[in-house]
Amino acid sequence: MEEIEINRPHTWNGKDLLGDWLVTLKIDGVRAIWHRHQGWLSRANKPFYNIPAWQPGTARDCELFVGSFRDTIRATRTKSPKGDTTRIESKHLYGLEPLDRRLSYGILTDPTAYNILAQLQRANELGYEGLVLRQGHRWIKVKPNETHDVAITGFVEGKGKHVGRLGYVKTEKGAVGTGFTDAERQLLWSEAGAKRLVGQVIEVSCLQISPTGQFRHPFFVRMRPDKSAS
Repeated sequence: MEEIEINRPHTWNGKDLLGDWLVTLKIDGVRAIWHRHQGWLSRANKPFYNIPAWQPGTARDCELFVGSFRDTIRATRTKSPKGDTTRIESKHLYGLEPLDRRLSYGILTDPTAYNILAQLQRANELGYEGLVLRQGHRWIKVKPNETHDVAITGFVEGKGKHVGRLGYVKTEKGAVGTGFTDAERQLLWSEAGAKRLVGQVIEVSCLQISPTGQFRHPFFVRMRPDKSAS
């Protein structure tokens, strides 16, 4: 059985689209890819645990979701599940290629930006993170806020009430200092002290990316341990 090459969606540019587009729902989980020798891995080739083995005839490229992003990460990264660790079952795997019919949300023909945003709003009201529009091998993700996954390249200690914990992190797209809870600042400062913070990936929400490739009004969303700096 050959290893698969996964499709990586591009971010929607906010403009009208031409042609027929399959509209699919975007779940706030993690991408899980089945590899013949290693089992289920993340996009960064990090091992996932506690997932039922792939079965012939089912998708090997899936979105895994067990109720929340936090619970999903915890369940897939726990080698020895505890009593409160969510048990992963086959129903928690949503095939992306081929597509799980639970994610199918209809067809749009020559959709305008207004049409796309209307579909996005309905999907958000149903509790989904966003949409992925498909036209063959061309996939475009649509989310209510522009988000980016970036690697931490540096860090700075806080001032005032944040002395002794993280002030902000540096990335190739600029500094990110808002959105962290006090507990997260303390934890990440400990990671920095152990020389483990640089290289970790974070998800950042921003108003937009400037023409020079820098964040405008960045806001820390969460850590992305399922992704690598590459």
